[in-house]
Amino acid sequence: MARALDDTIAAIDALDADGFIAGLSTDVVLTFGNAPAATGHDQVRAACTQLWSTISGVRHRVQDLWHPEPDVTVAYIQVDYTRLDGIVVTVPCVDILRWKGDVVADWRIVIDIAPVFAPADGTV
Repeated sequence: MARALDDTIAAIDALDADGFIAGLSTDVVLTFGNAPAATGHDQVRAACTQLWSTISGVRHRVQDLWHPEPDVTVAYIQVDYTRLDGIVVTVPCVDILRWKGDVVADWRIVIDIAPVFAPADGTV
C-alpha cells in the first residue's frame, strides 16, 4: 500500500485514535460520508471517538488501490462493522487520499453506513 496506509488502517481497525492520527498531517481535512469535514487532529479524534463509541469493532479489507497522481491514492475497501449487538455488517467504500510527504493531508471517505445502524430484524 501507499506510504503508511497499512499502519493507518491497522490503527483504525484497532480503534486506536493516536495511531490513526499519527498517519495524518496536523492540518488534515477528513470527510466521512455526509458528515461535516473534520479539520486537524482534535476534530478528527473527536469524530473517531464519537463513531467508535457506537460500534464494537471495525475491519477494513482493501480490494483495489489506484494512484492517479503521485500524491493521490484511491482505495476501494470492504468495511466490516461489528455492531454493539455483535452483528457484523459489511459496506463498501471508496477512499480518496491526498498525501503531504508520508502523511495524509486530505482524506475523503465515500460511504453509506446507514446499514450498520438499521434494525437487526430488517424493519425500517
